[in-house]
Amino acid sequence: MPLRSALGNSLAGAQGKTIADQNKIDRTMAPGCAVKFYTPAECDRHTKASAARRAELKS
Repeated sequence: MPLRSALGNSLAGAQGKTIADQNKIDRTMAPGCAVKFYTPAECDRHTKASAARRAELKS
């Protein structure tokens, strides 16, 4: 798929430097997961990485 090749999948699992950054990343990932642009494994990896990063930022 040309669009997938152009956009790639490096955003899955991305970690922000602040909660606001993480929110932006999550809002960017969510639509791609909703329309199945990203694979279920990529979405799961991002969900877990986001939760871990949020926990790190809160401590």
